[in-house]
Amino acid sequence: MSIPLSFLREGLSTAPGLSLGDVLTSRITEPTNRVSTLLDCLCTTSAPALYSPDSSRPPITHETIHSFVSQFSLPRSPARASSRPPLKPNDRVMLILPTGPENALALLSIAAYHTCAPLNASCTASELREDAVRLNAKAVVTTREVEERLELRQLQAELDCDVIYIEGRSSGPAGLFDMKVMDDDDYDPSAADYVLVGKSSPLHTLNDKSLVLHTSGTSGKKKVVPYTLRSLIVGTMAVVHSWDLQSSDVNMNMMPLFHVGGIVRNLLAPMMSGGSAIMCAGFDAIAFWTVASRLKATWYYAAPTIHHAILTSQPDDIDPARDMRLRMICNAAGGLLPSLAVDIRDRFQGAVVLPSYGMTECMPIASPPTTYRLERPGCSGIACGPHLSIRDPSNLERELPRGKTGAVSVRGIPTFEGYEVSSDPNVPLDTSAFTSEGWFDSGDMGYMDDDGYLFITGRSKEIINKGGEVISPFEVEEAIVSAAKDFVKTALAFAVDHDVLQEAIGIIIVPQPGQPRIGLNQLTDLLRDYLHPSKWPFLLVYMSDVPKNSAGKPLRIKLANRLDLGQMTDSIPVLRRHFEAKLGPNPGNLSEPIDCQLVSIDVKSIEVAISGLVGIEDAVVRSRHDGTLEAFVQVSPGLDFSAASVTAFLSSSLPGYALPDVHVMEGSLFRDSDGQCDFEALEKEVARLNSSMMSETALVIRDIVAELLNVEAIKITSQSDFFLLGGNSLLLGRLSYHIRKRTGVTIPVPSIFTNSTIEGIASLVESQQHSSASSITGTMLSDDDTLRNEDIEAFATAPRSHHRGQTHPLVMIIQSIPAIFFNPFKSGLTWSILLYTLSRLSLLISPSYWQRIGALLLSILISRIIVRTVAPIIGILVKWIVIGKYVPGRYPMWSTYYLRWWIVNQALIAGGKGIFKFHPSLEKLYYRLLGARIGKNVVIDPKTRLGEFDLITLEDGCRLDSALVRGFCVETNGHFRLGNVTIGQDAVINTYTQISPGATIPSGVVYGPHASSFESPSPPEYAQYNRSFIQQPHWLLKFLVAYPIFLVVNVIAYIPWFLCLWAMFDRTQLVHPGVPPMVSIIFWFSDPVRVLFHIVSRMVRNSVVPLIQLVLGIIVKRLLGLNTPCTASETTQLALLRRFINGNLLSQPKLKKAFGILGNHYEVVSIAYRLMGARIGKRIYWPGSGLYCLDPELLDIGDDVVFGSRSEFFTTDGYGTGRITIGKGAMIADRVVLFPETRVGSRTVMGSGALGRRGAIYENGSTWIGNSGGEAICLSKGSADKESPNDDTITPFGRAFYKRQASYFVTPYPLIFLTNFTMACFTAAYWAATPVAAAQILRTIHIHFPLLFRERHALFGIHLGVIVGCYLILSNIQNVLAVLWVIVTKWIVIGRRKAGKYEWDQSNYCQRWQLHLTLSQLARHGHGGSIMAALTGTTWMVLFYRLMGAKIGKDCALYPSGKPGLMTEPDLVELGDDVNIDDCSVVAHINSRGKFALNALKIGNGCAMRTGSRLLSGASMEDTSILCEHTLLTSGEIAESGGIYVGWPGSRMTRGVMKRQASTLSALMKA
Repeated sequence: MSIPLSFLREGLSTAPGLSLGDVLTSRITEPTNRVSTLLDCLCTTSAPALYSPDSSRPPITHETIHSFVSQFSLPRSPARASSRPPLKPNDRVMLILPTGPENALALLSIAAYHTCAPLNASCTASELREDAVRLNAKAVVTTREVEERLELRQLQAELDCDVIYIEGRSSGPAGLFDMKVMDDDDYDPSAADYVLVGKSSPLHTLNDKSLVLHTSGTSGKKKVVPYTLRSLIVGTMAVVHSWDLQSSDVNMNMMPLFHVGGIVRNLLAPMMSGGSAIMCAGFDAIAFWTVASRLKATWYYAAPTIHHAILTSQPDDIDPARDMRLRMICNAAGGLLPSLAVDIRDRFQGAVVLPSYGMTECMPIASPPTTYRLERPGCSGIACGPHLSIRDPSNLERELPRGKTGAVSVRGIPTFEGYEVSSDPNVPLDTSAFTSEGWFDSGDMGYMDDDGYLFITGRSKEIINKGGEVISPFEVEEAIVSAAKDFVKTALAFAVDHDVLQEAIGIIIVPQPGQPRIGLNQLTDLLRDYLHPSKWPFLLVYMSDVPKNSAGKPLRIKLANRLDLGQMTDSIPVLRRHFEAKLGPNPGNLSEPIDCQLVSIDVKSIEVAISGLVGIEDAVVRSRHDGTLEAFVQVSPGLDFSAASVTAFLSSSLPGYALPDVHVMEGSLFRDSDGQCDFEALEKEVARLNSSMMSETALVIRDIVAELLNVEAIKITSQSDFFLLGGNSLLLGRLSYHIRKRTGVTIPVPSIFTNSTIEGIASLVESQQHSSASSITGTMLSDDDTLRNEDIEAFATAPRSHHRGQTHPLVMIIQSIPAIFFNPFKSGLTWSILLYTLSRLSLLISPSYWQRIGALLLSILISRIIVRTVAPIIGILVKWIVIGKYVPGRYPMWSTYYLRWWIVNQALIAGGKGIFKFHPSLEKLYYRLLGARIGKNVVIDPKTRLGEFDLITLEDGCRLDSALVRGFCVETNGHFRLGNVTIGQDAVINTYTQISPGATIPSGVVYGPHASSFESPSPPEYAQYNRSFIQQPHWLLKFLVAYPIFLVVNVIAYIPWFLCLWAMFDRTQLVHPGVPPMVSIIFWFSDPVRVLFHIVSRMVRNSVVPLIQLVLGIIVKRLLGLNTPCTASETTQLALLRRFINGNLLSQPKLKKAFGILGNHYEVVSIAYRLMGARIGKRIYWPGSGLYCLDPELLDIGDDVVFGSRSEFFTTDGYGTGRITIGKGAMIADRVVLFPETRVGSRTVMGSGALGRRGAIYENGSTWIGNSGGEAICLSKGSADKESPNDDTITPFGRAFYKRQASYFVTPYPLIFLTNFTMACFTAAYWAATPVAAAQILRTIHIHFPLLFRERHALFGIHLGVIVGCYLILSNIQNVLAVLWVIVTKWIVIGRRKAGKYEWDQSNYCQRWQLHLTLSQLARHGHGGSIMAALTGTTWMVLFYRLMGAKIGKDCALYPSGKPGLMTEPDLVELGDDVNIDDCSVVAHINSRGKFALNALKIGNGCAMRTGSRLLSGASMEDTSILCEHTLLTSGEIAESGGIYVGWPGSRMTRGVMKRQASTLSALMKA
């Protein structure tokens, strides 16, 4: 058969589920086809096969090639013939030849018998040696001319390999050659036996490796890719089929034959299809036209840079339509810009342009059909070989739907089988890059449309991450080439380091010949209609060509480092953002620097150029202090010259960066007698002229921008652009604030993006002012108008009443009562009942261990039941006695009414719910006893916080999740407010939702998750997100299965504790004969041995028991099995039972306690979640608060994810159960709520309070925050080119802790665990000291006053009095010492904080902060709970934070509602006078994808932050401003004086909302 493989193309079609590669493989391996060697694939026709560009050489035919290959064998050196075996199949042969017919024939011949390893003929000796050693080369085939340059003799001696020279024949068909062996030291090259032809090796079969290549290295270190003969044949025939290559086709090859594209597409494809190829020695744009027209080339395949060069070098005497026969032009080695594709099509009319896609690991991958006519700009075609899929970058096991951007992945032949890690054939290939289903991530990002067309959006490692926005370099390049095509020949976008934005956009510009260099300002002005301002370039580098590798692929990786650009800042003037660079001798080497320097400017030549313009009478140019230029021009009278026209004239001759800011003067240039200009007078005149052309509003905007950017106002005209003047997206918030401050108008940040000139911003302001004026008629208010100051003064910021302050003696005495008495009394009562009960039971038991332990446990149970019944009842009584019914109204802080309200609140906190929390009906009874009006079928989650109960009405059927519903809130100027709250019938309040005083929630509406009563209701379907709608197992399953499991698990977990009790009883005597029972018990309690085991038991219960509970919980979970995604109707009782048991044994509080000992943030937490069934990546930074998640097995978390605190992951809701996926490198900030089927992309930031809608996909690289209308608000959209799983997303924490790449000693994990464990034990022992000391005091009293303990005098009251007295004294001493411990250790471990960056791998601050948090847990415990709770809302809390470094003014109330909020960095916080901060967060740190920084926070006089509000790092509040419930003020934001802010993120309350609130408050005040 003259064309052996023609049978593969007969009736070729793919069946469903099969790829083209699958079909070709099956045909090749059919027994009847007998295709087993490369020789079987070569044609035997007499038609030309390989052409030389040299017209004097005839082409070599297919028949000649077949004959040459069949007789081919490599010669051997006589010196090595006896000592080394002959070459055999799969031995590596290096091929180092310049591209040409000889290279092509040698590659075919070697690959038929051995493993051919082609290399760039321009490689260095070190590169050759490195590759040869890596591959264990047995021979090197090259030319004699490179012997010295490549140090071949040294290489031969080191590897003991043959070096064989190719010598092309001077006549005859092109490509034929002879071979000679390099002479040995022992042989004379002229000797007759010098050349010894080796015995021919057996031909390779399909499973032999015929080719080995290195990856291009554009994304890092080169890797070795081996090819079997089968994969080469399949890949080649896939190219032949997809491009419909015929025997009449002639390929014009200018690609090197050491890359897979040139080998498979330009050599093997013509050889196996019976066509031919013109083998050029390299690329020559002029030669292309002459050779291709002379030899009648029908197609070529080349890189974009080659396409561009061909188009720009067309000779005048060649007409493509007349002289060329090209029917197909294919793209390689990089994305083909749509604009370039159109230019190629238009030049070669009739030729199809195919932007194909392939890579070293798989050639080909995709190509459009030959009928393609560029109707899908930017596409790379359809799959034409392997299976093609778009996978989730954070989880390659999951395929993404059509239209979604993800990791472009391939599977199946011709995809390679794995990277070679050793030349030893017995060592397996590295297949770690493949998924369990065999998918390989190409490293490119893209998507497929509904018809299967692939669109590549960028190389994953070439993305630019600008301030969290991920930008595709392709998008920027296409925009530049399109917008500035008259000035720019080629553009290459790359990432530049930036101090604030992380990365900015750098552009290499190759100017058009004969045109001046375009400047940055010119370019961005042209880009205005093509590209969003956030994607405009930051700097330009002018070069004669872009750096490329040997295959012509542009190299963006490490480009900024190679250019030595350093770190950029916004303060760098525009002029100093222009550079010029020159490529070195080896531009493809990523480690080779590129000479780069700032452009130079000759001011005098610019002045001469301006003066030479017709009509210019005088001109002077000067350089400002920042290096920018300005020109003052005097024009001839009567001429209408503008600054723009002068600039237009200059732009044709001067580089863009040398164009000055032109000022056309109306008169002379104020020269003195010496001819020197008076620049001060000129500046004043320019300022006058500019001002005269601006509106009053524009002048205000100009001044704001000048102050914000530190730019001279004289430079700013009405057309000056905020971004071109140096602004960026991070400054827009401050710009909007200052505009609102100066004009009273709020301009949304997105509007400034699209109207960024001074005139454009001014028009926005004027439009808003006109709208506001026209929307108010009479007393009617529009909901869209912002609130006026007089409205605020009348409503929220009434003047400060003159009442006593927080340091008044009466206030300080009353507010000391709870800390001194409440919890100590409760604890003392518990111990007294315990001792008394045990003394009574001791009369009834025998000395056996089990009876004694039973008596002790029963005594503990009785004492707790009594106290937990009495304490809440006392709290209820205190409420009704001290304050009675709450009276709605507005009251001063520190007033008598405040003290009554506060002491009642503390009494209720100290008393707790006790036995009332054991069942929902009892809990509702408790609320009703406190005055709440609760209807029928009301559901209240145990985490719901209610307060001021007789102000609350819960109508029938309403449901409250983990929310805040209370009638109390703080106000400005040192006041608080009480108001009624009504939750309507069947209303639903979801998690993280706050209902403020005065709110009435209508019947049937839904609020939240993440909402407040100031915001709009959520969609009705969000009701199913309420925990009460999550299905529960049948009650019989709970009682018969779940509760017995809980009992068994807890008994086993407490075995260490029981052992301590056993030792306690075994070593001591509980009852002494003849001694009164109470005395015996006291002596037993005070026995030193019992004291020792008592403390040890406390330590064990606090440190060992939680770990055992964790282990047992995981074991039970695995034994019961894992839940899977399903709808609510599909959920089985077994699945419900699993979830119920998991929610108890592995609840968030229990996990938090266990992880607090193991280490909250470290790999051990990942291990625990993996054991629970979750898919967890590497180097996760876990939250200290733990995660709420009912089904951990449905979590899928990628590498390097950073978690904030208090997030909730609902893998189950009322609709059913689904997986939650979080991509690699993502950031999940604090209070994020995600629902089933939510997918967070790679590097996506879910900011503070973000709400992930059920089933939503948050694109890779996007940024979200808060909630509006039931979903997080998008701050920046993701870009298509994102990180692939092969990319490095490691955070500073990961580098420091896991890689040990830090500038300080990183605490090893064993030491962290030891510290946590020790602190847990110490805390338990510390708080056990009071009962121990009380027992010792009682023993001492008995010894000295025995009459008190005679049986008739052993009254309970005496014991109670003594024990409570001991507790009052000792526990308060402990409390003070614990608080001092926190303060002292803070100053020792951390010192005084300062604003700045403190990344984990650069500073040990985070490590010291974590250590102090561990040490501070001493104060988070205490008798009856945290000792800080009793200090909330008092002067003592203020004193504590002052000692911690905070600056706090007079009469400030911190957390008066009783729950301490967050003030994580008090020494960076400044509070004015009369500030009220309730349970909120004042956080001075920011953790963006693991990058940690501190910024100061300032809260002005009279401000208020209500429960659930949050002030982020760098934000501030001006006097008398207020953040309402569930309000976030983001970094850099400023709450204006008197402003009322609502929402997450916060915005100033509108007048319409304020009017409704004001009417409610008016009614309350009248009452």
